Amino acid sequence: MALTWRNVTTLELTDKLIPDPNAGHNFLDRLQNVRVAVEGSFLHVDPRQPQQAEVAGQEFDVFLVPASAVRTVVYRDVKRRGALVGF
Repeated sequence: MALTWRNVTTLELTDKLIPDPNAGHNFLDRLQNVRVAVEGSFLHVDPRQPQQAEVAGQEFDVFLVPASAVRTVVYRDVKRRGALVGF
């Protein structure tokens, strides 16, 4: 099954669970401008910044956290002219 990724502006976790992609010895509980995908009751987190994620053919780590470890996810949605999204 392919994951559907969404760009989020802010991801807050209940604890410092994700290694900082620029300093792996530091763990983060708040990430900004990252990609996430939901699968069941888990959240896949790609902690790279958008410009890093555009590099094709590069291997990268994706972190899996349970939904219970997520405090907030903030993303921007687009309202389409003349119709509400999802209706």
